Amino acid sequence: MNQPNIAELSKLIGFLYDGHIEEDPYSAFLGETRRIIDSNFASITMREPQGDDGGLLFVSCEALPKTFVDDHDNPYTDRYYTSNLMTNLPWGKVVSLDECVPYRTLERTELYKYCMAPIDIYHMIGVDLRNANGLRFSVRFCRPKTASNFGVAEREFLEMLASHIQRAVANGMQLIQLDKERKLYSSTIAKQSVGVVTLDERGKIVSRNAVADQLIREKDGLSVINDQLHLESPSSRSKLNGFIEDIVVAQRNQEPAPTNALSVERPSGKADLEILLKPMMIDKTVEPGHTPHMIVFINEPERSFQIETRILMSLYGLTKAEVALSKLLAEGANLDQAAAELGIARNTARAQLRSIFAKTGVSRQSMLVSLLLKSVVTYS
Repeated sequence: MNQPNIAELSKLIGFLYDGHIEEDPYSAFLGETRRIIDSNFASITMREPQGDDGGLLFVSCEALPKTFVDDHDNPYTDRYYTSNLMTNLPWGKVVSLDECVPYRTLERTELYKYCMAPIDIYHMIGVDLRNANGLRFSVRFCRPKTASNFGVAEREFLEMLASHIQRAVANGMQLIQLDKERKLYSSTIAKQSVGVVTLDERGKIVSRNAVADQLIREKDGLSVINDQLHLESPSSRSKLNGFIEDIVVAQRNQEPAPTNALSVERPSGKADLEILLKPMMIDKTVEPGHTPHMIVFINEPERSFQIETRILMSLYGLTKAEVALSKLLAEGANLDQAAAELGIARNTARAQLRSIFAKTGVSRQSMLVSLLLKSVVTYS
């Protein structure tokens, strides 16, 4: 074993905690660990192959690709994974292959003949850990038959690394998931028919979507001055500034911040813009300045909308019948008109409306209800 100095160990730990952002995850960490412990093969099996699922493996070996995702062309993932001789190891304990099966037995297995021998791996050492969801994943290092087996130094080194590997993989999974959710949110919000603007702790604009940009460019009751939303109506402007201040003060005092709505007159004579101002969750211990502290939804009632049924059902737990009624109400129909359009009795519509109110947390068919419903729609 090549005992690492402080600089080399620091580099290795850095590779580990940055492993999730590599094109081939954890490749640098596995490669550097191989060098330190004189190994010719290393792997992290995040998800064992199972049935039609080819699993997820990250590999460091000159003879193999670095990442296997649902790969049925590889003999191991396609057929021989069920013959794995080091399964369900004690959590966090470093174990060697010869502790699980004698070498003479190993050499008679198809796993060895068709998966291990062709890439010259024989001695194996590994540890089983838990990912962010509490599920098992495995880390393995191998040496060729001509090399000596792994000894005490390698065991102690891997035992020292084990807690770091578990933490890095768990954190990496969570960051990947958060990034996916952020990208999904960004792509979805960009397509929404509601203008969305985020404001920082001073009320200055941090971000805005395409719909908000369009409404601002029209300068029909709404514009931007000094990176702040500016409403042409003095009374509306005063209300908005007051609402922003209320949220800022509440967040400073770590108190529940209010949600407020207002209508904005437009000089063109078009229907008033509907504005909803909501606070965002803020943690002062991790949030730097100029980050979103509040979000502004801007709705133009005259737009034509196509409400996405799946989103409403997912967000609020509505039935298809309730979504159908919600669509008509959000588009401006009253309850009688909606019942007639759907071909249902008025009492049925009333019962569905009560259920919609209960599930969405509102109490009346108002401008706010319309805003909340239209905040999850897309252009028709």
